Amino acid sequence: MKLPELKEKLKSKYIVRVVAGVLTIALVGTGIGATAVFAEKNSTAVTAEADSTTGSSKDADDIADKLMDSVSLKDNDADKDESVYLISDANGNVNKTIVVDHLKNKDKKDTLEDASNLSDIENVKGKEKFTQSGDKLTWQAGGKDIYYQGTATAEPPVTQKVTYYLDGKEISPEDLAGKSGKVKIRFDYTNTTSYTETVNGEKQTVSVPFAAITGLVLGDGFENIEVTNGKAEVSDSSSVVLGYALPGLKDSLGIKDGDLDGDVNIPEYMEMTADVKNFSMPAAMTFVVNASDYVSTDGIDTSDLDDMINDLKDASTQLQDGSKTLAEGTDTLADGLSTLQSKLGTFASGVGTLQNGLKTYTDGVSTLSGGLNTLGNSTGALVSGADKLNSGAGQLASGSATLKDRLKSYTDGANGLAKGASDLDAGIGTLAEKSGTLVDGATKLNDGAADLATGAKDLSDGMDKLNTGIQDVNVGATDLASGADQLKAGADKLNVSVNGAVDKNGNKISGDVVETLSTDMKVQIQTMLDSKFNNKDEIKQLLSSLKVDKITVDNVSEVTEVVAKRTDLGTIMGSEENYNNLLSGLYQMQGAVTLYKQFSSELQNNEQIKALKDGVSSLSTGINGIESGSKALAAGTKQLADSAPTLKDGAIALKNGTFNLKAGTDSLVNSIPTLTGGIKQLKDGSSQLNAGAAKLTSNNDTLNAGATALNVGASQLSAGTQSLMNSVPTLTSGIKQLVDGSNTLVANNAQLNSGASQLADGTNQIVSGVDQLTTGSKTLSEGAHTLADGMVQFNEEGINKILDAYNGDLKPFTNKLQAVIDAGEEYQTYSAIADGQTGSVKFIYKLASIDAKADSDK
Repeated sequence: MKLPELKEKLKSKYIVRVVAGVLTIALVGTGIGATAVFAEKNSTAVTAEADSTTGSSKDADDIADKLMDSVSLKDNDADKDESVYLISDANGNVNKTIVVDHLKNKDKKDTLEDASNLSDIENVKGKEKFTQSGDKLTWQAGGKDIYYQGTATAEPPVTQKVTYYLDGKEISPEDLAGKSGKVKIRFDYTNTTSYTETVNGEKQTVSVPFAAITGLVLGDGFENIEVTNGKAEVSDSSSVVLGYALPGLKDSLGIKDGDLDGDVNIPEYMEMTADVKNFSMPAAMTFVVNASDYVSTDGIDTSDLDDMINDLKDASTQLQDGSKTLAEGTDTLADGLSTLQSKLGTFASGVGTLQNGLKTYTDGVSTLSGGLNTLGNSTGALVSGADKLNSGAGQLASGSATLKDRLKSYTDGANGLAKGASDLDAGIGTLAEKSGTLVDGATKLNDGAADLATGAKDLSDGMDKLNTGIQDVNVGATDLASGADQLKAGADKLNVSVNGAVDKNGNKISGDVVETLSTDMKVQIQTMLDSKFNNKDEIKQLLSSLKVDKITVDNVSEVTEVVAKRTDLGTIMGSEENYNNLLSGLYQMQGAVTLYKQFSSELQNNEQIKALKDGVSSLSTGINGIESGSKALAAGTKQLADSAPTLKDGAIALKNGTFNLKAGTDSLVNSIPTLTGGIKQLKDGSSQLNAGAAKLTSNNDTLNAGATALNVGASQLSAGTQSLMNSVPTLTSGIKQLVDGSNTLVANNAQLNSGASQLADGTNQIVSGVDQLTTGSKTLSEGAHTLADGMVQFNEEGINKILDAYNGDLKPFTNKLQAVIDAGEEYQTYSAIADGQTGSVKFIYKLASIDAKADSDK
């Protein structure tokens, strides 16, 4: 029977209204959430596919959730569940098709038989293998379900075309991005399936009853949104459009637009219009599902639909009651989430402050540890230097004692010489008086004078060397005293710095004192650099060739590195020896700068600071001894040096006198006839000898006093260096404690920072999740109330009318409707299915997003 004949016979259009109403209820009317078809959404296979092939984003996930909330399935007991992902451009043209199949191993079989025409097949959830022969697949399941994916090129059963308009004119999505004006977006769906069924004894061609459900996430700036065949959900945070269509259903039922009442619609497209500023569409997605998977037809007798209609009535009543309860529950959820959101904001702020503080702390600990480790590695040089200083001081004390003893022997000899000269003078006087024995006396006198002249010459030569040695010792002692003063000044500053830097509880070092000490040390080192390098002409020429104005504390390491690499600098310096001396000096100064940088680091550990304080105090005591001894040494050598010229004059006079004496004795022997003149000369020479001897002995006390003072100073110096040596173990022990403590702190840095980062990340995720839940709960609450109100209206205006229509004139139309449902039940797979298997399939179209362009013409 043709539809016009049926209309003429029944005189009613309720039959068409019922068809549309039943399918609409099944597809978009429930709004209660998916029960089976998307149950595996969070499985490994499907989640991986969505992430890797559809460009999944938060907007896409949100719209997917809303689309799933718009459909409800009958229980899905199929052997093979298939999800087809179609990646499209913004106009709906498919670029890639990826299929995910789930084989359900209900009986826990070792092998599962399947059929598939897909390419690039791979297991996406396990390691089970398969063999293939043509389209036949055999999986080694081992009792497990199988999830696999592949690619396809076959046309989908429903295609969609998306058309965009701006101010009434068609426009490409690329050109629409960022534009403003009146925007219209139209989705046209085409059902390409065809099945031949027998209807009322005649063969009819019908399509699979597919339903297309489309969701759009709109950008900012959309107002006055209107939707044809759908609805819009607008909130402060987002605008979402949901639309639906039943492509091919009117043709399958033989219905034309004029056959429908004004309040009944079987749509084949979806359309949205809005006033837009700076157009963007972050996400768009369409679900295409088989209506037969949504309406259970098991056990239905098409000749008698009374039971189904009664079930429909009961179900609508339950939906009405359930929607009311749902609305009340969503209100409670929204209130609780709002309170939680407020408290989480305060907590997240505290976590951020904690993370920043831990980062500053761990950076400081790492810097301190690096300096202390370098200081700890230098303790060996400190111990070695202290040992050498102590050894040298001991040798100096021993040498000064020897000098003291030998000077005593010298002064005793000088006194004896003076007495001999006096006796000689007296004897010559007697000789002058008793010239009778002149010849014998003159001969003996000549022999003695020769010996005396030789001794006097040796004495004079020795005095020259002694005088030079005394001068050198005096210069060295003076330099030692000056260095001791500087060393003491540095020690005093270090002692004041360390002692003054610890507060009354011994807890920490004062940053101001340490900074002042560090500055003073830097100035002293720079002064040494200027004296050793920067003020010397030959070094200035070299620095100019290296393009360096002067060597400073900050660049000494870089200059040393360049000089060490430039072996050709020996030519500029005049010799390799000069070059090597320069390089050695630079290495020494580089070491001094390294020590300065180490000691200028801020110290934080209380126990370590106490150990360092004790070491510095002992160091200061030792240096005080060094200063006292070096000053006494300098004073002694000064007295010795002051006496040296007089001593030298006496030696010269003695030498001259002995020469004159020898000349006199020679004359006496050779000129006995002129005895009187010779005796006179002899008398004169003895007088000079006596005078020289007197001068020689005049400074004996000064020499002995100087030697005694030198010996006292050397002994004090040795005692001071020994005290320094004794304090070294305490100092190195304190340094080791500092190094060990800082290394322990550094070892925990990574764990502290990692924990803080994990805490911050977790907190941010919780806050973000609660924000999303809060927004979602508001939307859910609004939707639940709308659903509750709509269910009341739907029950009164829809279900009751369906009952009236069914009881009036629907029954004659059931055979044609059954043919459509049968076609839907026959369509079980997009790819392929093995004999004897049952299947279900759904299609997910992911359209490309359209991003706003900040610089587009508005």
